[in-house]
Amino acid sequence: MQKMFAEYQGKRYEVDIVDGTVTAPMVKNGGYLQRFYSPHLAEYPAELKDPQGYWGVSNVYYFALGYNTRMVKPNEVPKTYEDLLNPRWKGQMMWSTSRGSGAPMFIGNVLQTMGPEAGKAYLQKLKTQNVAKTTASNRQLLDLVIAGEYPIGLHIFHHHAHVSKTAGAPVDWYALEPASATINTISPVTRSPHPHATMLFLDFILSEEGQKVIQAVNYLPSHPKVPAKQPDLKPGGGRFKRVLYFTPDSQLNEGNAWVDYFEKNYLK
Repeated sequence: MQKMFAEYQGKRYEVDIVDGTVTAPMVKNGGYLQRFYSPHLAEYPAELKDPQGYWGVSNVYYFALGYNTRMVKPNEVPKTYEDLLNPRWKGQMMWSTSRGSGAPMFIGNVLQTMGPEAGKAYLQKLKTQNVAKTTASNRQLLDLVIAGEYPIGLHIFHHHAHVSKTAGAPVDWYALEPASATINTISPVTRSPHPHATMLFLDFILSEEGQKVIQAVNYLPSHPKVPAKQPDLKPGGGRFKRVLYFTPDSQLNEGNAWVDYFEKNYLK
């Protein structure tokens, strides 16, 4: 993105589309994001499209807890946020320090769904559970769980657990509701060198046909009528229903506060 900004300032326009979880508002703040219209956006729920028309969503990443099936029996799996406070799990959980997918995002979910006062009260209780920390990615965190380092990994990408389970690893996932999710947005930019091709591409990606391409490569389609290749990986597929979708603006505007809370309360 910095490369694009530098090129635009030098009047060099070679970008057609930007994507990412927080890219859209950053490019918009720079004055380079273009509003657009696609008839397919009418098929999407409000949380998966920008009300001002700056972005649509190509695919979604859902978070859940991952657990080692050799260390945690089915009837022992935490099924609510309160269950994580059970003394049984003290010192037995781990999460990533990653800003975009780890503990700060878990904290953001709690604060947004429980409210600031109740959320912080809960997080202080969770603090006493001595959740272990790692700078590893969520994928690497899940690998540590699979290896038996810890029975539970908090806030992992649930499709990673599905992929590993399918390959024979002793792992599964459970979505604490409301589960949290980040969205991969796609947007056109101003001064696109190929504006017509850009719109054709955006229309395709947002269409049911394009979303089936997303499905075919094992990503999780954003279109409500297109299921995941493994249907229960999407809400309403049988394993979870309620989801808090982190919009790009909420991540950009509130993310620093979530990181600060994590660092002040869990890293000291």
